[in-house]
Amino acid sequence: MSSNKPFLKNWITVFSVAVSLTLTWGCASTTDKNLKRLDKTLRIYNNAFESKSEDGGSSYVLNDYRMDYLLKYGDIQSRVSFLQAQKLNIAYFKDGKPLEINDDNPDGEVDEAVITMRYKVTISPSNRLKTFIHEQRWKLKGKTWRLEPNLKPFLK
Repeated sequence: MSSNKPFLKNWITVFSVAVSLTLTWGCASTTDKNLKRLDKTLRIYNNAFESKSEDGGSSYVLNDYRMDYLLKYGDIQSRVSFLQAQKLNIAYFKDGKPLEINDDNPDGEVDEAVITMRYKVTISPSNRLKTFIHEQRWKLKGKTWRLEPNLKPFLK
């Protein structure tokens, strides 16, 4: 019977470590989840926007802006040709104040992000290449990231 005690102690130790690791891994920070959602949303939205899909990613636009967005996006579909797009920077905010997400502050609560993009486009009737910097302002609504759009640079 005494030979079972070390086995039982080892089993309990292994079980405790496994449970604590599972809880640690399963409880990724809210910020980490939000930033992963933002990254996925950015890829889907920008792909729809630049490929001139039917709705241009309007499902990611804040409701108050959606109708105006769709009206302007119709002009973008017919006039703008995207040649290149590049994400240059991401700035994070909490309650309107800049927030640094880094190794020293990995769990900063983010509720807004400004994505700085560089676009190379042609806008008809011209065929001249135009390069400009554009900011996309994203806001976290519940668990979903929504865009506060500004399409003016694409329609000049």
